[in-house]
Amino acid sequence: MDAVDTFVRFLEEHNSTIRSPASKVFFPLVASSVSFRTATAFLGRSINPHHTLNKYTHLKIQSRLKMGWSDTWSDILDGGSQRWKVTDEESHMKVFSHFQTFVQKDPSDTHVLCPLAGDDPFVYLLFSQGYSVSAIDLVPEAIEELKITFKCSSEEDWKKEESDNSLVWKHASGRATFIVGDALQKRPELVGKFDAVYDKDSFGALPKSLRKGFCARISEFTKKGGLIYLECKLKNNHEEVVNVGPPFSLKAENLMEEDNFGANFDYVKGLGSVYDLSVGMVANMQQTGHVMKRN
Repeated sequence: MDAVDTFVRFLEEHNSTIRSPASKVFFPLVASSVSFRTATAFLGRSINPHHTLNKYTHLKIQSRLKMGWSDTWSDILDGGSQRWKVTDEESHMKVFSHFQTFVQKDPSDTHVLCPLAGDDPFVYLLFSQGYSVSAIDLVPEAIEELKITFKCSSEEDWKKEESDNSLVWKHASGRATFIVGDALQKRPELVGKFDAVYDKDSFGALPKSLRKGFCARISEFTKKGGLIYLECKLKNNHEEVVNVGPPFSLKAENLMEEDNFGANFDYVKGLGSVYDLSVGMVANMQQTGHVMKRN
């Protein structure tokens, strides 16, 4: 049995536990805001945290996990645990305040990338304030839910296209594009397209084996001088658990390693705790914010 089959069997054997908010393994598997990133992160940690996935293994994982996480989204939609979601308006407005402090261009001239977005309501908040937004997620159900958060829209406002192994939804306004596909895939049409990036826990869910590829795509897609607003977890015992996750505990020096954002971004500022996490979600970590600029 290979590593992928081992992981899938783990999912199958722990299916009911994963769906229970009281489970001890619940948070590491589903706390982040999407599907592929958390599951592949868990695989990377469980099998070998420093293993580099070849193309065949990556595609095999993607295919198998897409099925498993579609079940997870079905559970959410059926009224099960809401997992990783941060839905309160107060937290979102705190984030928006931080975002606007650093991303100072006029919203009508600002295109924001939201990688591994799931159905994060903050994407619609950006859109409602005049920004153009593009989001990427592997699971179709997540993107369908993200479309629903666009309260001003109907199904007729979305046009479906297929491009390079991905399904693309484009909004009639011309200001929202949602991609159902792999966020680590090269996408020439997105190179140098984005003025800013909003990353909520995406990087923080990835093991070292996937971080370099993720940061390479983000740097390709971000314009020179563009900014990243990134949120990640910082655990109270960071030094002891820095390699344990997801979610992984991260400080500025971890983000700015040469194989990560350090190669193409300058560190602008650490924001500390940006909002309080739900007591039921975590008790030993903070949600921290960081700002970086494409050099």
